[in-house]
Amino acid sequence: MIELNIHLLLNSAAFTRRLDNCYTVDKHQKIKIHVEVSNPDLPIKWLKNGQVIKPSAKYVFENIGLKRILTINKCSLADDAVYSCVVGDDRSETELFVQEPPVTIEKTLEDQQVFVGDKVELEVEVSEEGAQVTWMKDGVELTREEMTKYRFRKDGKKHILIINEATKADTGRYSVETNGGSCEADLVVEDKKLEILQGIADLTVKAAEQAVFKCEVSDEKVTGRWLKNGLEIRPSKRITMSHKGRIHKLVIDDVRPEDEADYTFVPDGYALSLSAKLNFLGNNIMSIFSQEPPKIHLDCSGETPVNTIIVVAGNKLRFDVPITGEPAPTVTWFQENVVRLYYYVYVTQIMAQENY
Repeated sequence: MIELNIHLLLNSAAFTRRLDNCYTVDKHQKIKIHVEVSNPDLPIKWLKNGQVIKPSAKYVFENIGLKRILTINKCSLADDAVYSCVVGDDRSETELFVQEPPVTIEKTLEDQQVFVGDKVELEVEVSEEGAQVTWMKDGVELTREEMTKYRFRKDGKKHILIINEATKADTGRYSVETNGGSCEADLVVEDKKLEILQGIADLTVKAAEQAVFKCEVSDEKVTGRWLKNGLEIRPSKRITMSHKGRIHKLVIDDVRPEDEADYTFVPDGYALSLSAKLNFLGNNIMSIFSQEPPKIHLDCSGETPVNTIIVVAGNKLRFDVPITGEPAPTVTWFQENVVRLYYYVYVTQIMAQENY
């Protein structure tokens, strides 16, 4: 009698409400689908692509009155399938479509202004962990084949574009695109400004001594060149150049007359230079003693006043006194003690040169 009642139930109209034709759900979300049966005692089965579904944490079955509910938790692309509710020979079918949710931009890119050689990190944060994003520069996609120039990193919802050493060619507009939005920002790369912490000082050096030119700049990574009268200096046994931290040195051992010149340090990559002069003291001394001291060519050693001139009162008088010297001496005329005067001039000039 019981079997007959079940048979009659199964052959009567099983469903009073069937599944919808299709359902749509976003990835990682849950969905409920349900039917309504004509009798609460009717046994049912849920199927996925024709295979019986067993209840689990993923698939939850519920009976509420005449409702028969299937809940699918944390939907993935694998849950995109045909689902059926079967009562005897009757069934209700539907299709579930699992779609990627739109990935939105939660934290946009920010404009940056950096210097040549700086490390740059462009960062964006999206709504979905592990989402796919596209990086672009000036409208052109940046691919992973350009890994030597760019690095792409993911940290949860964060996506980061890294440029290890920026160049002026990296200046441009960078953008990130997702299936739910986009953002962009400008990157400006400028030549680094160099601050001179200590300039080069002029030097006066004696023969065989050591000359040291030293300067300090604000960036310890800066390299540079040393010039002598505009020509680049090459190191030798006497001439060495060094760079330690922010300090740059040019050392000249055993200074010689030919070392007297203008010396210049030119930092690489900057439109500036530092200059100083090397004065060779030994060369100046030799130059002084090679000069001819002033001399008055009058013979005053004899008893005869050969330098006496007699003239009639009222007539014109002209004195011709030969004087030599290098450089040309300055002459002052007095009425008496002429010889003593020029001897005094000669002595004081030599004394001045020795003091120098």
